[in-house]
Amino acid sequence: MKPTILVIEDNADVRDNMKELLSLAGYNVISSANGKQGLEMILKDKPDLILCDIMMPELDGYGVLRALSNNPEVSSIPFVYMTAKTRRSDFRKGMDLGADDYLTKPYTGDELIRIVRSQLAKRQALKSSLQVQEMEFNEESANPMNPDHGIHSLLENRPVKKLKKKSHLFTEGDHTHYLYYVSSGKAKCYKTNDAGKDYIVGINKEGDFIGLTALFDRGIYKESCVTLEDSEIIMIPSQEFFDILKTNCRLLIEFTKMISLDLSDAEDKLLNLAYNSARKRVAEALLFMSRKYLNGTSGTILFQLQRENISAIAGISPESVSRNLSDFKDEGLISTDNGHITILDIKKLEDMKN
Repeated sequence: MKPTILVIEDNADVRDNMKELLSLAGYNVISSANGKQGLEMILKDKPDLILCDIMMPELDGYGVLRALSNNPEVSSIPFVYMTAKTRRSDFRKGMDLGADDYLTKPYTGDELIRIVRSQLAKRQALKSSLQVQEMEFNEESANPMNPDHGIHSLLENRPVKKLKKKSHLFTEGDHTHYLYYVSSGKAKCYKTNDAGKDYIVGINKEGDFIGLTALFDRGIYKESCVTLEDSEIIMIPSQEFFDILKTNCRLLIEFTKMISLDLSDAEDKLLNLAYNSARKRVAEALLFMSRKYLNGTSGTILFQLQRENISAIAGISPESVSRNLSDFKDEGLISTDNGHITILDIKKLEDMKN
């Protein structure tokens, strides 16, 4: 059955153009010329996705969104608002009200289709997740060693990409054609600001998936990824990944947990950047790397890490990193030798105050 998309747009030309594009893409499209009529159609037809303009007569897009959030029957329908406004406060207002995403006018047909596919995939994943609670697994499907279930089956017979150290896996802005799995080696994901400074948002080691969140978020990478050492990466086509999730509830649960952990880690890093001193940030960067290299092993921990990478993780200058590393050496917390760092007292690093 074709997904039904409701377009709420007061400009007739824009509305008709959207209907044509979405119909050609294989969707069932219904439309409304104002927010009040659109809200009535939502309650009556229960569409799979809502694309709603903000500035409209009778009832604007914000009003439609507020009404949806107060009605449990329709509050879970993905809502994408469309706006010609470009101020950050305008975007924030829509997202704070509960919108799932936004399109800025003018937008291309490719942008429209991409965001529609992404939101419909999220909705399908949510539906499947809710159904898990009602499903009864037989003994075979519940067996974690069964090769037909779980991550093992997802990775079987997939192409493997062999990359040398400092090879790019993808770049910020690229489309997510694959989900990547680190079979061996390590890679870092980072963002670059307008001044050309890198900030590391994640380190991925053997057994980690790369690009999972981007698959569910508009299908575009928001960071770049480069290998830290010679690595082997298993490539899983994104469409096949979503098709498997539709029928494998166990995998859906596992990847939902992974995304939740990723978001929690990102929130913690933002809080650290906002409130921690440079000294505490360097300590957190060292602890972060120790967990990636030795899974949190206590005692003496040895790894190789350039000053620039610590700077990119901690969000401070390389010079400040050097000063704090020197202090840590004087205090007997670490030792350094030819680019290698050895953590001598991990507990004191963990207990360090600002």
